[in-house]
Amino acid sequence: MENRLLVAFVLSLGVFIGWGYIMSMIEGPPPSQFELEKQLAEVPSSNNLGVSQQPSSIGKSKTLSKPSSATSPGQNINEQDFPGEESTIKISTGVATYIFTNKGAVIKNILLSQHKTANGEPIDLVEQKANNPLPLSLESDNSQVTNILQNAYYQPSTLSMELSESQPTGNLKMQLVHSSGLEVIREFNFRYNNFMVEVETQIKAPTFASQNLTYNVLYGPGMGGKVTSQTDYIVFSGATTFVNNERLETSPEDIINEVVHRGDLAWTSFQNKYFGTALIPKEGIKSAVVKKYGDNVYVGLKMESVQSSASSSHILYAGTKELQVLEKSGHKLVRLMDYGWFGNKFAFLVKPLLKALQYFYEMFNNYGWAIIFVTIIIKIIFAPLTHKSFKSMKGMHKVQPYVKIIQERHKGDRQKMNEEMIELYKKHKVNPLGGCLPMLLQIPVFIGLYHALFFSIELRGAPFVGWIKDLSVADPYYVWPVIMGATMFLQQKLNPSIGDPMQQKIMMMLPIVFTFLFMSFPSGLVLYWTVNNILTISQQAYIYKFSKD
Repeated sequence: MENRLLVAFVLSLGVFIGWGYIMSMIEGPPPSQFELEKQLAEVPSSNNLGVSQQPSSIGKSKTLSKPSSATSPGQNINEQDFPGEESTIKISTGVATYIFTNKGAVIKNILLSQHKTANGEPIDLVEQKANNPLPLSLESDNSQVTNILQNAYYQPSTLSMELSESQPTGNLKMQLVHSSGLEVIREFNFRYNNFMVEVETQIKAPTFASQNLTYNVLYGPGMGGKVTSQTDYIVFSGATTFVNNERLETSPEDIINEVVHRGDLAWTSFQNKYFGTALIPKEGIKSAVVKKYGDNVYVGLKMESVQSSASSSHILYAGTKELQVLEKSGHKLVRLMDYGWFGNKFAFLVKPLLKALQYFYEMFNNYGWAIIFVTIIIKIIFAPLTHKSFKSMKGMHKVQPYVKIIQERHKGDRQKMNEEMIELYKKHKVNPLGGCLPMLLQIPVFIGLYHALFFSIELRGAPFVGWIKDLSVADPYYVWPVIMGATMFLQQKLNPSIGDPMQQKIMMMLPIVFTFLFMSFPSGLVLYWTVNNILTISQQAYIYKFSKD
């Protein structure tokens, strides 16, 4: 029974890990929809025209909206309408550095100095795409107004600012007074060691009052800070909106022109495995939008307007997906955390395990040792269950000769065979399920810790000892996977031989399978499994060799 359970568990784990990868390789958008998107992309005015998919207030049903009169940004630009020259503004908050441009009053770079790329450069959360609107761009349903909003030169209140403990807050104001009569004021408020930026926008358009213009504030194209990994296919990366207490993910193939989310809106964002950028509405916002400019995806907030004028405020969050940071930030940003399609079901276990890791990290200043001590504590908690499981396996091993005799004696009478087996188990006080149930109770905790280690940005760039410079990536020399396979083999050898010869051969093959499987896993996860195996071997040795129970 125990062997069958372990085989089933391993096969389930293989399906769990492999299914997402297989689907990501073979699944694509429906051909008809893909062709429609391609045709729409070829029409110059399709970026703001055409079909709009708008979920209702419950965030699910979709209706069609009538076309607007806007064209894509960058059209009909006359440089004479935009006098001035471009200048950049640098704002440092300690945890992030924002590079603004006064052309459109937008962000060119969001640099996270504490998190580096493979080349050792700071992570940039702005996706660099030529001829596309930059983050916090404003747009209107009138192409002329959009061109002014995105290409005119605003007057900044400062060109640089560096916050510190002695100067914990700062303000950047950018103002535009255009010859068309359009007036725009944008204010950005920063706080030291904080990933959140408060943004206030005022637009006055008396010249266009008769047109009843509407406005969006956008973040895109997409989001930078992508971290390539052999296992990133498990995590959704892209546009995510939290509305009506539901987390909605929007893939590019789901968008023809735009998807509008109405209702109780908490935020709309981009997110990947480790980072997230979210627009959080405050005042003057009525809904969120996910839309395309050509092949590029943007998320945005729709501003409320009166006689073509608008006033709104929102918050930009651009930073890491650390549990403690998101919980402290509020606004339900903790729902940015994504543990994969399976791990989200065990989020109630993942969060306390992450906090335990953080506790031991603060004690040892090393996430490798934190993993080891969390593993030890989990092993201590489940020691009674493990002890009971191994005792049951030991008892089952003792009665195996009698089981075989009964099976041979009653080959043609299953009912009689079952009756004698029950009597045998009662006589020797053995429960055939006694080894299974304790193992089943531990599986949710294993899954929770698996996802805590797998998706945790805290492990990114965290060294352990020796050649392990980053616990979030695979061991470059495969040393820990080999050690893990060896401990798993030893653990199998210590187990009493139960079951038919074929089952026993399968069990002895599992360490080899797991060794190759774990070669691509984060070394932090392999470290956990190896330590867990060593502790299990110690407990096995005590029970099988020394225990008199």
